[in-house]
Amino acid sequence: FSSKDLCLLKQIPVLANMEMDSLKIEGRLKTDYYLATVVSAYRKAIDDYYTSPETWNCEDYLPELEKVKTRGLSEFYFTNSNNQDIHDYDGFSENLKYEYGAKVLENLGDNLYHVEIRNKLSVGDLLDVMVPGDITPHEFNIEELYDSKTRERIDTVNPGVKGKSVIIKVPYDMDVNYVIRRKK
Repeated sequence: FSSKDLCLLKQIPVLANMEMDSLKIEGRLKTDYYLATVVSAYRKAIDDYYTSPETWNCEDYLPELEKVKTRGLSEFYFTNSNNQDIHDYDGFSENLKYEYGAKVLENLGDNLYHVEIRNKLSVGDLLDVMVPGDITPHEFNIEELYDSKTRERIDTVNPGVKGKSVIIKVPYDMDVNYVIRRKK
Protein backbone atom coordinates (compact mmCIF):
# COMPACT_ATOMS: atom_id res chain seq x y z
CA PHE A 1 0.00 0.00 0.00
CA SER A 2 1.07 3.62 -0.32
CA SER A 3 0.21 6.83 1.44
CA LYS A 4 -1.93 9.49 -0.17
CA ASP A 5 -1.06 13.15 -0.62
CA LEU A 6 -2.84 15.73 1.50
CA CYS A 7 -5.06 17.95 -0.65
CA LEU A 8 -7.12 20.72 0.93
CA LEU A 9 -8.02 22.51 -2.30
CA LYS A 10 -11.72 21.76 -1.77
CA GLN A 11 -11.44 23.29 1.70
CA ILE A 12 -10.22 26.73 0.60
CA PRO A 13 -13.57 28.37 1.54
CA VAL A 14 -13.28 26.89 5.05
CA LEU A 15 -9.63 27.93 5.36
CA ALA A 16 -10.42 31.45 4.10
CA ASN A 17 -13.20 31.81 6.66
CA MET A 18 -10.73 30.82 9.39
CA GLU A 19 -8.85 34.02 8.46
CA MET A 20 -5.56 32.17 8.09
CA ASP A 21 -2.52 34.27 7.21
CA SER A 22 -0.52 31.52 5.54
CA LEU A 23 -0.74 28.03 4.11
CA LYS A 24 2.20 25.62 4.08
CA ILE A 25 2.67 23.43 1.05
CA GLU A 26 4.98 20.48 1.60
CA GLY A 27 7.90 20.64 -0.76
CA ARG A 28 11.10 19.64 0.99
CA LEU A 29 11.46 16.38 -0.94
CA LYS A 30 9.62 17.49 -4.10
CA THR A 31 10.93 18.68 -7.46
CA ASP A 32 10.65 22.27 -8.57
CA TYR A 33 8.20 21.00 -11.23
CA TYR A 34 5.92 19.63 -8.50
CA LEU A 35 6.21 22.81 -6.45
CA ALA A 36 5.58 25.10 -9.42
CA THR A 37 2.41 23.19 -10.28
CA VAL A 38 0.99 22.92 -6.76
CA VAL A 39 1.86 26.44 -5.61
CA SER A 40 0.46 27.93 -8.83
CA ALA A 41 -2.82 25.99 -8.52
CA TYR A 42 -3.31 26.93 -4.86
CA ARG A 43 -2.30 30.58 -5.41
CA LYS A 44 -4.78 30.92 -8.29
CA ALA A 45 -7.54 29.10 -6.39
CA ILE A 46 -7.10 31.26 -3.29
CA ASP A 47 -6.95 34.50 -5.26
CA ASP A 48 -10.03 33.53 -7.28
CA TYR A 49 -11.93 32.59 -4.13
CA TYR A 50 -11.27 35.99 -2.54
CA THR A 51 -12.19 37.74 -5.81
CA SER A 52 -15.46 35.89 -6.37
CA PRO A 53 -16.44 33.41 -3.62
CA GLU A 54 -19.97 32.97 -4.98
CA THR A 55 -18.77 31.55 -8.31
CA TRP A 56 -15.60 29.80 -7.06
CA ASN A 57 -15.41 26.07 -7.87
CA CYS A 58 -12.56 23.82 -6.75
CA GLU A 59 -13.08 21.66 -9.84
CA ASP A 60 -11.46 24.45 -11.89
CA TYR A 61 -8.10 23.79 -10.17
CA LEU A 62 -8.05 20.04 -9.49
CA PRO A 63 -7.04 19.12 -13.06
CA GLU A 64 -3.80 21.00 -12.51
CA LEU A 65 -2.99 18.96 -9.41
CA GLU A 66 -3.80 15.78 -11.32
CA LYS A 67 -0.87 16.59 -13.62
CA VAL A 68 1.68 16.03 -10.84
CA LYS A 69 0.14 13.59 -8.41
CA THR A 70 1.77 10.22 -8.10
CA ARG A 71 -0.52 8.98 -5.35
CA GLY A 72 -4.13 9.42 -4.43
CA LEU A 73 -5.38 12.64 -2.82
CA SER A 74 -6.95 12.81 0.61
CA GLU A 75 -8.17 15.37 3.13
CA PHE A 76 -6.93 13.04 5.89
CA TYR A 77 -8.40 14.13 9.22
CA PHE A 78 -9.40 17.64 8.13
CA THR A 79 -13.03 16.73 7.50
CA ASN A 80 -13.36 13.54 9.54
CA SER A 81 -11.34 12.63 12.62
CA ASN A 82 -12.05 8.93 11.92
CA ASN A 83 -10.80 9.16 8.34
CA GLN A 84 -9.36 5.87 7.11
CA ASP A 85 -8.47 7.39 3.74
CA ILE A 86 -4.83 7.77 4.71
CA HIS A 87 -3.57 4.79 2.71
CA ASP A 88 -4.11 3.64 -0.83
CA TYR A 89 -4.49 -0.11 -0.52
CA ASP A 90 -4.83 -0.53 -4.28
CA GLY A 91 -1.14 0.21 -4.70
CA PHE A 92 1.05 2.97 -6.04
CA SER A 93 -0.36 4.89 -8.97
CA GLU A 94 1.97 6.83 -11.18
CA ASN A 95 1.06 9.89 -13.23
CA LEU A 96 1.05 8.58 -16.77
CA LYS A 97 0.03 11.81 -18.51
CA TYR A 98 2.67 14.44 -17.67
CA GLU A 99 6.28 14.66 -16.61
CA TYR A 100 8.83 17.34 -15.85
CA GLY A 101 10.24 18.46 -19.19
CA ALA A 102 12.63 21.35 -18.58
CA LYS A 103 13.44 24.48 -16.61
CA VAL A 104 14.29 27.82 -18.26
CA LEU A 105 17.87 28.93 -17.68
CA GLU A 106 18.07 31.91 -20.05
CA ASN A 107 16.07 33.89 -22.61
CA LEU A 108 18.19 34.12 -25.78
CA GLY A 109 15.73 36.32 -27.70
CA ASP A 110 13.69 35.54 -30.83
CA ASN A 111 11.61 33.03 -28.81
CA LEU A 112 14.69 30.87 -28.19
CA TYR A 113 15.33 29.67 -24.65
CA HIS A 114 18.24 27.86 -23.07
CA VAL A 115 16.64 25.16 -20.89
CA GLU A 116 17.88 22.45 -18.55
CA ILE A 117 16.14 19.23 -19.52
CA ARG A 118 14.75 16.79 -16.98
CA ASN A 119 13.34 14.10 -19.30
CA LYS A 120 13.66 13.13 -22.93
CA LEU A 121 12.50 15.82 -25.39
CA SER A 122 11.94 15.38 -29.12
CA VAL A 123 10.78 17.52 -32.00
CA GLY A 124 7.00 17.10 -32.14
CA ASP A 125 6.52 16.61 -28.37
CA LEU A 126 3.62 18.47 -26.78
CA LEU A 127 4.85 20.75 -24.00
CA ASP A 128 3.08 23.04 -21.55
CA VAL A 129 4.67 26.21 -20.18
CA MET A 130 3.76 26.74 -16.54
CA VAL A 131 3.18 30.45 -16.02
CA PRO A 132 3.20 31.47 -12.33
CA GLY A 133 -0.26 32.51 -11.15
CA ASP A 134 -1.98 31.07 -14.22
CA ILE A 135 -3.36 27.54 -14.55
CA THR A 136 -4.42 28.00 -18.17
CA PRO A 137 -2.40 25.58 -20.34
CA HIS A 138 0.16 27.30 -22.56
CA GLU A 139 0.76 24.36 -24.89
CA PHE A 140 3.00 24.09 -27.92
CA ASN A 141 4.73 21.42 -29.95
CA ILE A 142 8.50 21.41 -30.19
CA GLU A 143 9.30 22.59 -33.69
CA GLU A 144 12.96 23.46 -33.20
CA LEU A 145 15.51 21.96 -30.81
CA TYR A 146 19.23 22.83 -30.78
CA ASP A 147 22.32 21.48 -29.04
CA SER A 148 23.27 24.20 -26.54
CA LYS A 149 27.01 23.88 -27.23
CA THR A 150 27.22 23.42 -31.00
CA ARG A 151 23.94 25.21 -31.87
CA GLU A 152 23.27 22.40 -34.36
CA ARG A 153 19.67 21.40 -34.92
CA ILE A 154 18.77 18.10 -33.27
CA ASP A 155 15.68 15.89 -33.25
CA THR A 156 15.82 14.50 -29.71
CA VAL A 157 17.74 14.84 -26.46
CA ASN A 158 17.99 12.63 -23.37
CA PRO A 159 18.99 14.01 -19.97
CA GLY A 160 21.80 11.51 -19.27
CA VAL A 161 23.64 13.82 -16.89
CA LYS A 162 22.50 16.44 -14.42
CA GLY A 163 22.52 19.90 -15.95
CA LYS A 164 22.10 18.74 -19.57
CA SER A 165 20.72 21.64 -21.58
CA VAL A 166 19.36 22.49 -25.02
CA ILE A 167 17.98 25.48 -26.85
CA ILE A 168 14.30 25.33 -27.68
CA LYS A 169 11.98 27.60 -29.61
CA VAL A 170 8.88 28.50 -27.56
CA PRO A 171 5.97 30.65 -28.83
CA TYR A 172 5.43 32.21 -25.38
CA ASP A 173 7.39 34.72 -23.33
CA MET A 174 9.08 33.00 -20.39
CA ASP A 175 11.27 34.08 -17.51
CA VAL A 176 14.22 32.30 -15.93
CA ASN A 177 13.12 29.33 -13.77
CA TYR A 178 9.81 28.84 -15.57
CA VAL A 179 8.97 25.14 -15.64
CA ILE A 180 7.94 23.30 -18.78
CA ARG A 181 6.11 19.99 -18.55
CA ARG A 182 5.93 17.33 -21.23
CA LYS A 183 2.75 15.49 -22.11
CA LYS A 184 3.56 11.78 -22.35
